[in-house]
Amino acid sequence: MNAGFEVDLDKEKILVDDHWYDRAELARLLTERLASMDYNIARLSAAVEHLDTTIKSLEEFTVRLTPEVAAQLRQTADKNQLPVGAVIREAVISYLVGAALSKLG
Repeated sequence: MNAGFEVDLDKEKILVDDHWYDRAELARLLTERLASMDYNIARLSAAVEHLDTTIKSLEEFTVRLTPEVAAQLRQTADKNQLPVGAVIREAVISYLVGAALSKLG
């Protein structure tokens, strides 16, 4: 159902036609198109719906880390120019993939 859209979970933006938009920007574009009687809005409408559904479906977790591990996490995020949340997501996914692979053999 994602119609090829990529979502930035940290910035709450969606990639549409090589440009990142947040909800407000998509709403403005839709309003402008409708005001100019341009009814070619299906892709923008689908993007708004996909972004909204994705953001509403997210779950949050609390993680407690020692100061040393927290510092390493921030350092890794800074080095890779990523938000800390993105590094944590990648680490969790990597762990889950490794756990699934270890069950296979």
